Amino acid sequence: MKKVNTNLIKKMERFAEVTVNSLKLGKMVRAKRCFALAEDLFQKGNAEVKNAISNVYLYSVSHYLELNHFTMKQFLPVELHKEYVKQINTSGV
Repeated sequence: MKKVNTNLIKKMERFAEVTVNSLKLGKMVRAKRCFALAEDLFQKGNAEVKNAISNVYLYSVSHYLELNHFTMKQFLPVELHKEYVKQINTSGV
């Protein structure tokens, strides 16, 4: 079994917290910058980074966006939105 990089997971959890707090405080420019950075990391990162963004960051942030009736397509960049749709379709919802 492959070892999980707990440091990376913690960083993605913190990054998700920063993004969600920006949304809560109405700092949309900052939130969009966070999404753009996540998109960049998702596109350029290795498999471990992509998994962390998908399974930790995107899961946490999309959960907040759904609960507060935000439009996903309005906030999520193209690749993150595709990954979100893939998660939704995989979950059977």
